[in-house]
Amino acid sequence: MKLETAEDFLKKFDYNYEKRDKALIIDMEFSQKVLVDFSNPESVVMTNKLKGWNFLTGIIPSSIKNAVFLNLALGIILSLLISLYDTQAGVFFFLGLMFWILVWFTFYHSKFNNLQQFLMKWMN
Repeated sequence: MKLETAEDFLKKFDYNYEKRDKALIIDMEFSQKVLVDFSNPESVVMTNKLKGWNFLTGIIPSSIKNAVFLNLALGIILSLLISLYDTQAGVFFFLGLMFWILVWFTFYHSKFNNLQQFLMKWMN
């Protein structure tokens, strides 16, 4: 995969991106950024980050994987605290939070995978 070919793809499909040395930083919707690193010519590395003010971590920037773990840990702790007073409310809070995490994780992860697949197809 070549940097120039990836840039052509991004321009053609009207993606917002920034070029830094041998890397492209692509701005996706809902505070998601994808870094495509071309520094190693044999393998291109794509990483996925969430900027602040996103639907998984709020104001904390992190990777999607870390965001899911953070939400899961905080959800368990808060659900246990709520269930000390009202068990049913604690269970509903936990289930609602897990649904929220699953929906947004699926959204962000599918956007990343679709971009990755389109770039790989475009390059070949």
